[in-house]
Order: sequence, then structure tokens, then C-alpha cells
Amino acid sequence: MVISQSGYGVITLNAVELIRQQLSPIEAWSCAVAEKEKGCPKSAFLGLCQFGWVKGVQPGEYLSARALNGPNKDYAIRAAQLVLADSETDYTPRQLWTVITTGFIQAAANHNQQMNVVLALKEAGLLTEGTVPY
Repeated sequence: MVISQSGYGVITLNAVELIRQQLSPIEAWSCAVAEKEKGCPKSAFLGLCQFGWVKGVQPGEYLSARALNGPNKDYAIRAAQLVLADSETDYTPRQLWTVITTGFIQAAANHNQQMNVVLALKEAGLLTEGTVPY
């Protein structure tokens, strides 16, 4: 399966396109998600935007204080680091989740679409090295 064609893969790429049309990352995600709102992929996407991991998106303050302190941006950034460093490996969302949550205290048993966000950006060539907030 091509990740960029999964539900949250499509939403992620649509959000980037809306950013290119001058919407903020927050507005773009809200428009792209169109009533399929889940907090985990939203925090993953906005966290990647906030810390400069999405090509063409200015880093800025996009996460709420609650989301900033939550683990979803950390999961996404760790996954982005891995897929950028290991570009030869084609991870499934589940495989990527298993690798990046090793060492996380109290990580959820399953990803909740955060990995689809990262993998869709990678497939589209939109993932770039950003900053690490921890």
C-alpha cells in the first residue's frame, strides 16, 4: 500500500498544498481533515510543521500547549529522523511505530495515524531535517 494514498496520507498532502496556497498549517489541517478529525495525526503534522520538518513550511507556533507537551509530535519527529537517516528501508506504519517507540515510556501499543503522516511526507519528498525539541 502506498501510504500517501491512505486516509491520513491524503489529508497530510492536501494540508501541505493548502499551506502553499497561503493558509497557516493550523487552517490547512482543519480544511484538509474535513470531519475526520483525530488529535494524534493532527499533533504529529503540526509538530512536524512547528519544528521545521516539512519542506516549504515556515517553523512557527502551531501546537496548543497541551499538544506541545504530548507525545505525538515526539513520535513524528523520531519517525522523521529515522526515515530520513534510513531512506533505503520502506517501512509500513506498524513497522515504523515498533522501531520508534522502543525506549518510549508508556508508549501506546499501536500508532494512531501519526506514522501515516510521516510516511506520506517522505513519499512525497516533503520531509526535511528540522529541529528536535527535546
